Amino acid sequence: MSIHYPSSFLKLLLIGFAFAIFPLLLAFANANIAFDKLAKQSEITIYNAVETTRAVRVLQEQINLMERSIRQYYVLQDDVLLKNYKQADTRFNSAIMQLQHLTTYRPLLGKINILHQQSQQLEQLIQNSTDTKTTQPEVLDTFSKLTQQIEVIIEENNQAIDSTSSQLTLSAKKTQRNLLIQSLVLIPLALLVAGCIAFLLARPIRRMDRAIKELGEGSYDQEISIDGPGNLRVLGQRLDWLRIELKELNEQKQQFLRHVSHELKTPLTAIREATELLNDGIGGSLTTQQAEITHILKDNTIRLQRMIENLLNYTKLESIQPKLNLQQVTLPDLINKVIHAHALSIRNKQLGIETIFNLVKIIADHEKLTIIMDNLISNAVQYSPDLGHIKICTGEDKNQFIIEVIDNGPGLEKADQKKLFDPFYRGTTLRKSLISGSGLGLAITKDLVATHGGNIKLANSVKGAHFIVTLPKMPDQ
Repeated sequence: MSIHYPSSFLKLLLIGFAFAIFPLLLAFANANIAFDKLAKQSEITIYNAVETTRAVRVLQEQINLMERSIRQYYVLQDDVLLKNYKQADTRFNSAIMQLQHLTTYRPLLGKINILHQQSQQLEQLIQNSTDTKTTQPEVLDTFSKLTQQIEVIIEENNQAIDSTSSQLTLSAKKTQRNLLIQSLVLIPLALLVAGCIAFLLARPIRRMDRAIKELGEGSYDQEISIDGPGNLRVLGQRLDWLRIELKELNEQKQQFLRHVSHELKTPLTAIREATELLNDGIGGSLTTQQAEITHILKDNTIRLQRMIENLLNYTKLESIQPKLNLQQVTLPDLINKVIHAHALSIRNKQLGIETIFNLVKIIADHEKLTIIMDNLISNAVQYSPDLGHIKICTGEDKNQFIIEVIDNGPGLEKADQKKLFDPFYRGTTLRKSLISGSGLGLAITKDLVATHGGNIKLANSVKGAHFIVTLPKMPDQ
């Protein structure tokens, strides 16, 4: 499925960041609005509760002052006392009006309205009594009713405060629950968006990483196409251009190696044949020193020929996929034949060869297995010191055959072990040969073992090199 990407990697990052943070911003905004609303509601509730309680206290104070003033007025008939009464009555009515304005609790509002009506009745009675200059018993009875009504209002006010507090608590819990639900929805949504953006970002990067890895492994056939932001697509086009250049260079290298190897074989064959003729005395008898020189020439032409053959085998393995010619192979015969091919070098170094054959017959490609063993034994002979020891073991376990080649040479540095099977890598270990190796033997060995579906590795050893080759068993073995 083709995905439409923005024109640049930065734009994709910004879009991804915006989409990922939007749900979080929405959750934050909702939380802020909810808490602000709850805070305002709490502020109003607390304010109303305080003002209502204060107004009720004023009612109590003023009703007491009113009753005391009017009683004293009836006794003393002093206008100052009547004036005090009227001032208290004004404050009393103001408190009632304030309560009516603040109260939203219907039962309490009804009690306040009744108090207001009783207050008006009292005012009318007081007016009548002051006009006639006589005491009316209904006045004192009305004061008693007002006092009782104020007590009822106090109780109702407390109930209203408790009710409002309960509603406020429920609102807080509801707000908390809503915010939790929003968080449970929006946070996973933000994570999902972030995951999608991460996928969109990682997809072209993974493709680039895979393309670079394929280039590093020498695979140049598959076209590189990066589906991503514009600048990454441009980078993919440049990688594809690099792939084409590397492919052409690799083909030129293969062609050069084939031509050079082929051209080297012709003069080398002539040199080897001439050395054989001299060594056989065709050109006349040789002195001891001359015989030693021709012997050195013969050994090194053989080694040089082997290096050229390795080079040809390597170019052949790179250019085509080798096919296996599977057959039954007798390992002792094959290994002994390879050892005999190196008999001269083994005899010159006075090497001890130990063979342990716990496995005799396997199914493999005889020619390729011979090359594998020849490269391993050749390396062991070449690196072993004079009077050294080489051990060759064969065995098997449940699913695979095992061949081991162990020498007591200088071994390999840790830095060399990582690149041991890389083509043309020779490492830092010093060699005692007159002609350096090509660095292809182990690379060819690894390719041929892999062709069999097996594996080769360098095992840990105190001294020397310890190679282990494992080949899978065929279904009928």
